[in-house]
Amino acid sequence: MIVEGAELPENPLEISNEPNGESNLVSFVVRIWKEDSASEEEPSWRGHLAPVPGGERHYFNSIREIPSLIAAHLKIQG
Repeated sequence: MIVEGAELPENPLEISNEPNGESNLVSFVVRIWKEDSASEEEPSWRGHLAPVPGGERHYFNSIREIPSLIAAHLKIQG
């Protein structure tokens, strides 16, 4: 799920109700790889993002999709 135009807060602690922000801390694993294609002049960067612990992988075809995927996971409206 991708939320168009979603923006992440500048300070991740802004989404926390706790004084130190630790209880609502969210971590993600992001894996990025280069795919070469004979039909393209430049390689494509693809990857997936998964929340930790043990979250579902969300695949992307452009690294520009990463903020939208994170925002969608956090249910941030843009």
